[in-house]
Amino acid sequence: MDYEFWNDIHTRGGIPAVKNALEELAERGSPEDVDAAMDLACRVIEDDTARLQARADQAEARLRMLTDEAREVERQVDAHAGAEKADETSGRAERQ
Repeated sequence: MDYEFWNDIHTRGGIPAVKNALEELAERGSPEDVDAAMDLACRVIEDDTARLQARADQAEARLRMLTDEAREVERQVDAHAGAEKADETSGRAERQ
């Protein structure tokens, strides 16, 4: 049982599947095998957690960037609308 073995189990069924496999191993394996398997299984779960956290961090950074872009677009639209309103107002004043 190597890292890939535990990674496959985790990929297929998540932490519950890893737990079940470790419980089955504990019933029939040696204490050394169980300890080694637990270390590998924990490393797989830690690596997956780190991967998920990195993806979440990237998503948050993208959200911040898109929020900033949306604010800038809104500012430009407001400025454009204000300029059009000013043009309308000055056009009416010239006609009177």
